[in-house]
Amino acid sequence: MRMYILFVALLALCLAVPMHGIAADPTSATGPLSAVPGGEIGYFYIQSNPPDADVYFDNIFRGETPVNVPVSTTGNPSHTVEIYLPGYETWTSSYHQNPGIGQTINIFATLSPSAQTGNIQVVSSPGGATVTLDRSRTETTPYTFMNIPVGSHEISVYLSGYNTFYTNVNVNRGQTAYINAVLNPSVSTGNLQVSSNPSGAAVYVDSIYRGVTPTVVGNLYPGSHSVLLSRAGYRDWVGTVSIAGGSTTYLSPTLVLELQPTYATVSITSDPPGASVYGDGVYVGQTSASHPLTFTDVIPGTHTLLISKQGYQDYTTTRTVVAGQNYNLDVILPPVPNPTTGSISAVSSPSGAEVYLDNAFRGLTPVTLDSLNPGSYTVLLKLSGYSDWSATARVAAGQTTRLDATLTPAPPTPTPAPLMPVTVLAALGLIFMAKTRRQW
Repeated sequence: MRMYILFVALLALCLAVPMHGIAADPTSATGPLSAVPGGEIGYFYIQSNPPDADVYFDNIFRGETPVNVPVSTTGNPSHTVEIYLPGYETWTSSYHQNPGIGQTINIFATLSPSAQTGNIQVVSSPGGATVTLDRSRTETTPYTFMNIPVGSHEISVYLSGYNTFYTNVNVNRGQTAYINAVLNPSVSTGNLQVSSNPSGAAVYVDSIYRGVTPTVVGNLYPGSHSVLLSRAGYRDWVGTVSIAGGSTTYLSPTLVLELQPTYATVSITSDPPGASVYGDGVYVGQTSASHPLTFTDVIPGTHTLLISKQGYQDYTTTRTVVAGQNYNLDVILPPVPNPTTGSISAVSSPSGAEVYLDNAFRGLTPVTLDSLNPGSYTVLLKLSGYSDWSATARVAAGQTTRLDATLTPAPPTPTPAPLMPVTVLAALGLIFMAKTRRQW
């Protein structure tokens, strides 16, 4: 009898010792029994996407996913499971059963990004301008965008007769970011045509992402602009260019190899474009129809991506990246059943053209206009130094209509021609006749 009691005590002591590194083995134990002493043993095997989330089983911390939790088969059959991961909503579920002897109940939790949001308040001088958030949502200044995902966002402010104002703003959880857009009277803008060797480098003009090489960036103010080209495995190229109104400046640097790269590059496209991208639970940008959404400072390791667009099913994946490598992710988003709206994706070369939908300003190319009722729309593109481009787009529910516009330089404004000799003679004749009549 004493030997039996000693055996049971040793068994309980062994089960109370965490066993790390073998959580994926359903026969292993990772924590003390939440069971009636003396009961037979079964298991709850708990996984999550993304992994490495904290697991609380019956309010007791049991490790990180994936984790194997032993329970008594004859104990209380009611259990609660809570899974925590920074940047994601807490996952909670209740179970009212115990596994059989030696059996395993599998639990898989798909974690949703947490509602980490803030606000963006935009004012302009002069007021009454059209402000566009992430090339999609438009309002009139002054305006405060509410419940915007934490992370970096692009703001453009447009008013007829003034240069369009661009900036990036970082949103922190529970805080309001303030933007005061001082608009300058419009002048003739210029373009930057940039390529690189090798190609595929991310292009930043005045710290704003403008696509990957080769590309043409339009609607740039005359004067000096900073340019950054970045590609994994190569040193960043940094320089300045001088833009002249009504002309195109060309830039084509050769990138130098980085012997000890620190970061990876991830480029993302989606079909349809205009999808929101979340990296490890934080909003990081929106896909475009004209070029990939590229991130050049991705820390090596395992990351989780969520790609979401209204009217389409979410896409999520977990990938491991290596420093110095370039990764391309092309995602097709299936539409949700029975969609009621469609969208228009407008792309232009050069980019940065003003987009008008039925004469209402809706942002700058490239842009995706979502939540449009089925029907026909008139799309007008305007860019300084180029002829206006227009088309009729038909929108169908659950589909994206793509418009690709190649803008042509506007013809030079004709200057008044000097008077021809015949015209001068005719004028002199009229004067002579007037004098003659007065003499008569």
